Amino acid sequence: MASIKRRKDKFCVIYNYTDSDGKRKQKWETYATKAEAQKRKKEVEYKEKRGTFVIPQCKTMKNLLREYVDLYGKDKWEISTYESNVALINNYILPLIGDEKLADINTRFREKYYQQLLQTPAVPTAVPRKSKDEKVGASTIRDIHKLLRSCMIHRTGKCSPCRMG
Repeated sequence: MASIKRRKDKFCVIYNYTDSDGKRKQKWETYATKAEAQKRKKEVEYKEKRGTFVIPQCKTMKNLLREYVDLYGKDKWEISTYESNVALINNYILPLIGDEKLADINTRFREKYYQQLLQTPAVPTAVPRKSKDEKVGASTIRDIHKLLRSCMIHRTGKCSPCRMG
């Protein structure tokens, strides 16, 4: 059974499940509108009744980003935002931290990653604006941070400091 709870201007769908270790867990999924939350609640309850409900079990950053793009990117982002975010993922996130376990990603890890990005050569674009020796800039790192933070918020229903504060 799922329920909906309002948190500020968002709506959370809350349900219980049993993880792969047999432990009972609670899952919070956040939606912008009540209609979206009600739709998800009905979907969860329907799949629970049929016995087909499966909790996504992302273990690596790559898995989480794929799930995030599938669930949110394709439906909610404009085409230019989708293309930009997918390019950030493919050029700067997956090659460097795609195989990292989500449990290992914390504030210290994130700071090391951003420092590593500052030393990484920028990927050339179709419209060359940067020289071949130019490194990833602060604005690109800020965009990557926003993307990762949003991804973690949708994963947990909130953004805790140990994740992507």
